[in-house]
Amino acid sequence: MTNKLSTLALVALVPLACDTGDSFEGVTPDALGAPAGKADGTEVRVSTSGSFDVLQLSGDAAVELYDIFDRSGAFSELQRNGLDYRYGVYSICVSNGEAAACELYSRAATLGEGGFLATVHGERFDSASSEVFGAMARAQGDSPANLDEVRSSSFLCAKTSADVWCGVSEPESNDVTLELSFADLPVLGDDFLYEGWIVTADGPVTSGRFVVAGEEDSHVFNIDADLASRAEVFVLTIEPRFGDDPAPADTHILAGPFVDGAAQLTTVHGAALGTDFLDSEGGFILQTPTTANIADDYDQGVWFLEPAAGPGAGLRVPELPAGWRYEGWVVGEDGPISTGTFTDPAMADRDGAGPTAGPDGFPPFPGQDFIDPGMSLLGHTVVLSVEPDPDDSPAPFFIKPLAGEATDAGAGTFQALGNIAAESQVSGLATLE
Repeated sequence: MTNKLSTLALVALVPLACDTGDSFEGVTPDALGAPAGKADGTEVRVSTSGSFDVLQLSGDAAVELYDIFDRSGAFSELQRNGLDYRYGVYSICVSNGEAAACELYSRAATLGEGGFLATVHGERFDSASSEVFGAMARAQGDSPANLDEVRSSSFLCAKTSADVWCGVSEPESNDVTLELSFADLPVLGDDFLYEGWIVTADGPVTSGRFVVAGEEDSHVFNIDADLASRAEVFVLTIEPRFGDDPAPADTHILAGPFVDGAAQLTTVHGAALGTDFLDSEGGFILQTPTTANIADDYDQGVWFLEPAAGPGAGLRVPELPAGWRYEGWVVGEDGPISTGTFTDPAMADRDGAGPTAGPDGFPPFPGQDFIDPGMSLLGHTVVLSVEPDPDDSPAPFFIKPLAGEATDAGAGTFQALGNIAAESQVSGLATLE
């Protein structure tokens, strides 16, 4: 569902070649904009371009049609200026990951006819209506040649031996509202957004995608009554804004079971992170194993290991589910610098000793040396964060279990980190009414 989402306005979707006669060589993406605003329901307009009527769609029907075009596999694809396009010869839809807008170039487009918001009519094998008919059939796994009529929530298309006609209506009425409210849900990077999922015995069904901006922390969606009656668990995921797989991403951040129509959402639920990190503990040493000058530059390296353990892992943290990684940071006057991401604190992180390390070897634990160029870490704050994978931003994510200051305790001296997980708890509530 797409209630409470920003609309995507078409500034110009123009034909490649459209003269005042009957010739038409197709449509192409041109200048587009995505102004702020809200889209509830469906908006339709009809304009003219040469000898063609142009049906312009935004809101729910446009999101549905973009999805139909995408699933049909029969339309050209293009990404430009952070927007995704699906287009044929007479039809085009564009999406910013939340909302969408479409244009259909037709021989005859009308508003408010036959009980529909709008209709388009054209030739069976060479029109916008035939493209929509074919896309709807293929999206549901059928061949257009085998069908005389196709339906979806917002569209009805029918064909004869010569013509195809399509009508656009408001999506079928739903009588259950899903309201989501959150406390401290992080604002994500520009290429990611949140998606809710209602999980039934038959699997997950999307409840809609949304972004969090500033103080906005509540969102409302319309849910099919039958789906709501079978809801067992609500799960919130972090999803790519563009080119997203229809299935849920692995990055589950909150989840909770429905009890009497309400689900308390936490990171502790097994369908989310499975923990609140309040029991996490550990520390680090200052040491520079990748250089021979440890006595002089030991304060230019940080390693999450405990020498007294043999050495052993310096962090005692929960195992993360798929879709998440730990990341170490040193934070000084110039901001946070990553020391690498990892899933197992008893193994090296993804970038080993890091891009600024010296030429020598390093221990099989997370950490980094800052030798070239050199940087003292004394007075820096050492932080452990929990990051979505793929990561939504180069900055540290909101969830930070551990932190502490790097002091001049001497080379290889274990320095404990404090547990700050209580400062980065995320929670929410999903209510069906």
